[in-house]
Amino acid sequence: MVSDVANNSAGGETGHPATMYTGPLGSTIHIVRADAGTVAELAAVDWSRSFGRVCLDPVRGLITLMAPSRLHDELAAILDHVVDVAGSALTGAAKSLRTARLREPDAPPGTGMEPDGAFYVGERARAYRAALAAGKEAADAFFDENAPDLVIEVEITNADEGKIGRFADLGVRELWLLDGRASAEVPRVEFLALRSPTATRRLTSSNVLPNLTPEDVSEAVDSVRLSVTRDQRTDAVARIVLRRQRGSVRGREAGTSYAARSE
Repeated sequence: MVSDVANNSAGGETGHPATMYTGPLGSTIHIVRADAGTVAELAAVDWSRSFGRVCLDPVRGLITLMAPSRLHDELAAILDHVVDVAGSALTGAAKSLRTARLREPDAPPGTGMEPDGAFYVGERARAYRAALAAGKEAADAFFDENAPDLVIEVEITNADEGKIGRFADLGVRELWLLDGRASAEVPRVEFLALRSPTATRRLTSSNVLPNLTPEDVSEAVDSVRLSVTRDQRTDAVARIVLRRQRGSVRGREAGTSYAARSE
């Protein structure tokens, strides 16, 4: 099916052949370049029947179809759990959007960016819950008007690095990238602020989940991966969050002026 798309749409009209890549986690990724009109037409196809992750981006003229590896899906599910538990503890509310497709409100139906995970946290999570309670129309309108606070990706190839900029264009505040390739003893996580005044920049701690660091998340992912019950998985994340919260309190106390303490 992908070869047909490459021949009929990308190769025939734009001169760009379809290209297949193997991601660092073993996923198979097909990338097809086409004009915006062709991308919009192909959005009518139910690609999810054959591919676990789909990106139909008319802005870049890019179609990305991924068949995730077992390791990809495992790490995406683990990171989703980590964000859910940590987000609830640190902001009081977290709402997973799973693999919702993100797009501009005026983009053609069915197109958009499909991350490995996306979240509203804190006030925006509570507002989205209220919209869900009001019905599908209200929830859809809220989603169209409010980009996720946090997006997660566990496998980005060099051929599709531009998706980071697209998430920024869509209004996502923060992106977590996970490198969990088999050669790494512990999965490595990188935090990126996408709405910086200047450009995308690396973070030493999260702006969305206050005080949480990439090292905290790496440790949590590794611990959750070795857990065999839901309680163990939740406790593994909760311990790290509690440790970070206690460290933050001690840091604030240490930074309090003498005059403030005297009061």
